[in-house]
Amino acid sequence: MKSTIYLLLLFLLPLTMNSQNIKGVIYDAESKLKDIKVTNLSKKIATYSDDAGNFSINASVNDTLVFYSLFYEQKKQVITKLDFENKMIIELKKIMNNLDEVVVNDHSKKKVFDAEEYTTDLKVQITEDIKNNPHLYGQAPSYGLDFIGIASLIVKLFKKDKVKPDVIEPINYKQLDSLFSKDKFLNDTFLVNELKIPLEYKPLFFEYCEAQNMNGTFLNDANSMFLLEELFKHSKAFKTFLSDYEQGKIKE
Repeated sequence: MKSTIYLLLLFLLPLTMNSQNIKGVIYDAESKLKDIKVTNLSKKIATYSDDAGNFSINASVNDTLVFYSLFYEQKKQVITKLDFENKMIIELKKIMNNLDEVVVNDHSKKKVFDAEEYTTDLKVQITEDIKNNPHLYGQAPSYGLDFIGIASLIVKLFKKDKVKPDVIEPINYKQLDSLFSKDKFLNDTFLVNELKIPLEYKPLFFEYCEAQNMNGTFLNDANSMFLLEELFKHSKAFKTFLSDYEQGKIKE
């Protein structure tokens, strides 16, 4: 019996010694990079780089690490013994996106946005959505926010006296909702994990984005990088907007 236990220990000991945390730092041509996803394909685990670009992940010799971010080219690295002796240095290259020229024609005729009419329709729409999807509006009771009140406030603050161009229409709520329902990349997982928007705030976030009059041509595949940049920018502003609303800095 004892000999069997010793044999098992001798078999398992090398496996334990070969698996340990490996550390490194990720940067590009300008600075160190945070929030870069580091995945160990061999062990099926993942982590993210911190504000200083540092990461630490469990690995063994011959494991494959993948370094990934939306705006950088993916990089794979096979782990060697030397990688455990020194800190890994990983350099990522930015994705360069060359876009076709977009021509915008200026017309004197402009369609005036009716804020009062839109507010009425919006209240009906969100009320109906709450009725049809109550589970989405009950996942974060600690916030205690008035969804309809916030939606009306978005209209007052961002859409009042704004106009819509006749030639290039801005992206609207229905287009965003359709995109996040059908696209393989832009979906609810991307909304929660990358944009950091709770799922229950999805309708409000789409309303907020519509209020920013994002260029409709960003929905074209050739302009996808522009759309991503806009979504990240507006997600940060939206979270600040909600925070200010909770603290009473914004009044209806």
